[in-house]
Amino acid sequence: MRGKQAYIDTNIFIYVALKHPDFHRECYSILEALVKGEYIGFGSHLILFELFGSLSKLSYEAAYEAASEYLNLPITLLTPNRETLAYAREIAKLSNTTYDSMHAALVAQNKLDIVITEDLSDWRRILRAWPKLREKLEAKPIAILSPTRGLVTSP
Repeated sequence: MRGKQAYIDTNIFIYVALKHPDFHRECYSILEALVKGEYIGFGSHLILFELFGSLSKLSYEAAYEAASEYLNLPITLLTPNRETLAYAREIAKLSNTTYDSMHAALVAQNKLDIVITEDLSDWRRILRAWPKLREKLEAKPIAILSPTRGLVTSP
C-alpha cells in the first residue's frame, strides 16, 4: 500500500475501539501503518458520526475516546457536498447499498485507490457496480482491502 491513497471505513475504527477478538489486531495494524506514513489515509465527517453513534450505544465515554482518537490520526477528512450526494444516488441505485454509497461517493469523487473495510458484503456490491460507475462518474479503478482477508479483487 506504500504511497496509495486509502479511504478507511468506519468498521476499522470500531473494531479497534472495541478490541474485537476477531478483527482488532489486523485493524490496529492498518492504523499503525497509517501513523507510520506507509499510505495516505482519508476519512470523512460521516465516519466520525457513525463511530460516535455506534459506540454511544455501548458507552458515551468509549464513543468520545474513539472519536477523539479518530480526529488525532493523520487522516484527511473529506467533506461531502452536492456532487457527493449525486454520486451517492448513482452508487445506491446501481449497487443497492445505503450508508456505504456515501462513502463510495467520496472515494469516487476524490479519485482514491483503495477502500479499507471489513464490511465486504456492501463493498462487494459496490465493486460489482464500479465498472458502470467509472464510466458514469469518471472514477478511478478501486481495490478493496480487508485487514483480515486481504485484497478483494472480485465481487
